[in-house]
Amino acid sequence: MHPIAFSIGSIDIYWYGILMAATFLGAYFIVHYFSKLHGFNTKTIDDLFFLGAFFGLIGSRLGAILPYWRYFLENPLEIFSRGGMASHGAIMAIMLVGVVFVRKHRLNYWRLADLAAPVLPMGHIFIRLGNFLSGELYGPPTNLPWAVKFPDTPVPVHPSQLYEVLASIIILPFAWKWAKNPRYPGYAFLRTLLAHSVVRFFLDFIRQHSQLYGPFVLSQILALGICLVTIPAIIILERRHTGK
Repeated sequence: MHPIAFSIGSIDIYWYGILMAATFLGAYFIVHYFSKLHGFNTKTIDDLFFLGAFFGLIGSRLGAILPYWRYFLENPLEIFSRGGMASHGAIMAIMLVGVVFVRKHRLNYWRLADLAAPVLPMGHIFIRLGNFLSGELYGPPTNLPWAVKFPDTPVPVHPSQLYEVLASIIILPFAWKWAKNPRYPGYAFLRTLLAHSVVRFFLDFIRQHSQLYGPFVLSQILALGICLVTIPAIIILERRHTGK
């Protein structure tokens, strides 16, 4: 695997950058499709989308930096030069932007969140493909037939990035169906977020990590926390909807 897709003169174009751009384009069209389907003002949705994209990038970077805050405190310039993004940081930042935005515009938070439900698995597909092509975030050594040898691994390893891609491909049609006909506000988003978090929690056991917090890594702790919040939220909303 090689992180550089092609070069234009002395400028290298990276796979990760290409697939990140594909994520933003895909997210834009998905959100627009569902906003029109459910009768939202597209100008308002555009404003929210670009705010979410901007702060999502910041949150993604902060999510990658904070677990190693001591290192970056001693080497502050590497905050800008050393790569790394974290999807959980992006999700949390976008959710916070949504809270502020809906209060200002007097919108229903959960109805807006449902529009973005399919974006989560779609974005994860592209980002993990970028990780795979860049030869990063792979798993431990294995002798399985589909093991992959990356340039910096002496032996074949689990292509854990592709496991997450496969899981997200499975989640995507469900998220799409839920977002198309949500039974109540929050129905699509909460179920998609729960499915994504369950996948992250278990698949992170077979991914390379440099810092553990007990038996878990930070992304697993966050995923577990999301599960502990979304499961009761789904139960409460379901009971309210059914009147039970």
